[in-house]
Amino acid sequence: MWDGALFGTGMARQSAMAYWADLLHEPVSIEDRGRMSLKAVDRGHAETESLETWKLKSKQKEMAIEFMQALRSSREVAVRDRGTGGAFGKRVLPFPGFFRRPIAKLFLENFVHDTAAYFFRPKMREAIQQRLRDVLPTDGKPITLIAHSQGSVVAYEVLSSLARTSNVVVDTLVTIGSPLGIQEVQDFLQSGASLQVPSCVKRWYNFADPLDVVAFDKTLGDEYSPLGFITDHVMFNDKTRINADFDPHSAVGYLAHPRVRTVVHDSVRFDTRSHFVVARDVAQSMASPSRQSVLIEARDISAEPDRRTTTRGSSGSPEVQTSSQRIAHIVSEVKAVVGDENAAEAKIDPLERYVAAQLTPSEITVLASKHGEIGIHTIWKSSAKRKLITRSAKTIHVDAARQSYEARGHNITWAVLDTGINTKHPHFRTHNTIIEVWDCRRHGAPQRLATDRDVEGHGTHVSGIIAGEQGGNVGHVGIAPMAKLVVYKVLDDEGTGEDAWIIKALDHIAQSNRGASEIKIHGVNLSLGGSFDATVFGCGHSPICRELRHLWRSGVVVCTAAGNEGQTPLMTDDGSIDVNTSMSIGDPANLEDSIVVGSVHAEKPRLYGVSSFSSRGPTLDGRIKPDVVAPGERITSCHAAFTSARDAYSEQSGTSMAAPHVSGLIAAFLSVRREYIGRPDEVKALLKGTCTDIGRDVYHQGAGLPNLMKMLMEA
Repeated sequence: MWDGALFGTGMARQSAMAYWADLLHEPVSIEDRGRMSLKAVDRGHAETESLETWKLKSKQKEMAIEFMQALRSSREVAVRDRGTGGAFGKRVLPFPGFFRRPIAKLFLENFVHDTAAYFFRPKMREAIQQRLRDVLPTDGKPITLIAHSQGSVVAYEVLSSLARTSNVVVDTLVTIGSPLGIQEVQDFLQSGASLQVPSCVKRWYNFADPLDVVAFDKTLGDEYSPLGFITDHVMFNDKTRINADFDPHSAVGYLAHPRVRTVVHDSVRFDTRSHFVVARDVAQSMASPSRQSVLIEARDISAEPDRRTTTRGSSGSPEVQTSSQRIAHIVSEVKAVVGDENAAEAKIDPLERYVAAQLTPSEITVLASKHGEIGIHTIWKSSAKRKLITRSAKTIHVDAARQSYEARGHNITWAVLDTGINTKHPHFRTHNTIIEVWDCRRHGAPQRLATDRDVEGHGTHVSGIIAGEQGGNVGHVGIAPMAKLVVYKVLDDEGTGEDAWIIKALDHIAQSNRGASEIKIHGVNLSLGGSFDATVFGCGHSPICRELRHLWRSGVVVCTAAGNEGQTPLMTDDGSIDVNTSMSIGDPANLEDSIVVGSVHAEKPRLYGVSSFSSRGPTLDGRIKPDVVAPGERITSCHAAFTSARDAYSEQSGTSMAAPHVSGLIAAFLSVRREYIGRPDEVKALLKGTCTDIGRDVYHQGAGLPNLMKMLMEA
């Protein structure tokens, strides 16, 4: 688990473990072995060695509560040794010198049992230290040593003793959640009151979370001589703090933090980004013992399902596997790690290039350590995605194209990935618009959805913008009224979903097209998105982006909403105000192989310009996004919860409404210029080349406002 948090993968022989919890406790399970406290890294290689496993979770909480109560009843006292001038740490217990040691001993024996056993049982102390000595190289080869909690006490004492008698060289010492600053701990150190940095240590970094009660004194640099040698960092585990069971003393929480990772990566002098197996956001979430949704990516799997690759099986002999066989092998390995008793909770679900599952930290750790033999490339987080929210037809010149070219979307099929659809809405019954509805939230292959309910209503509204029309001459007409729709429910009734559900729908679309003599589904609309973390994957290269790229290159047009993060609140002396922000394009809107749509006013785009809420470019890697803008403010479309003709339509705003305008426009275009079917790059170039410039910044408006008449005339 430590390797996963630090490097995103197990380091195998590059890692050595000094494990001593078995000296104090009964043998522990793999779940508990994840909470270790010492790690050494050989410079040039990464190696993990752990020292001390915290007790089971219930005991851990009990101890923390007792410790916190003791802290609350005490007062902080900073003192100085008058003889040496050296600074001593903060006291946990408010007692003077000759009283403090016996009372501290009693306190430790009653509340911190492992520490008491280490300090007050000489044979145990020696046995624990020997575990570390056994794995430390004494040939002068520099290492990086990482010590957590009580492990930092053991590491300090061992290094202090070895510095005088061996060739141990610690290029970098990293302590996390360390109690070495607490005076009651310092009282019992073998080095006594000298508090000297071990001479074999070249650099020392100390990290402490403000809520970590074990690291009661957050700084060591003002206590250990030479003063100022140790670099102290008080750091917040911002992302792991969102976990319900977050433990501020968790080793994994510390190790997954980018500041800790940076120090360790710099010290071992190699770039781990090129080969990590566990993505950083997954590693950060491993501070909580609860299951998390992940996508396990298979190694070296092509977009072609019958592509053959060669791997080695458990016997070491070559095995030729198809892509589907590789996925099946990963599924069987995941099931073996999870166990039959936990299979239902794990929700293991094979996709085309991924295996979706909900795994515990220990299960993720085991899979990462065996990634080579299993055939795993990367374990990604199945990130959350959410919704992004007939007068507008004139704005993009669709009405004129209908009159002149009969551009109504006939014989074109579009996929809508959203919250579902109310199939009984009269808007879709005029032309029998809805072909199929699929539910991608369940285990296994997508299931046909017969219900006419769209509780959230977002998908129904989006679908009504693309296609369909109300019977009679009343004006509620989709952009491509004759187009057909295949709807995939990838968002739940609250409007949220995850990457695995979306990828399942994309796989189904790809399979439908591969199984036909010609393209069956010509385009896909995604009025959804989520945040993007550039430290986890390259911009536009998340798992969902990679799957969309496969779809695009197979001939399917991809239209995506830019997002509604164009404004952020800013506190001023006059209160909170909203300011526009650049570089607010989310995921998967940062994908190059797609048409990303921002929002403008429905009737007066040149006057009012880009909508204030519309996300703006550039992308984090400097590309122009959005590609175009379309009407997205107060757009009238189908109301899923209608009860009569009077409330059959409603208004919504957002780039969610802008994207289906462009989806419908391209569907209408392809229905007339059918030679462009299967050529999304050329469609995108023509779309952008015929846009109307509305005079705004290119990173706000992209190429401008689409014009279907110009597209048809220039094609």
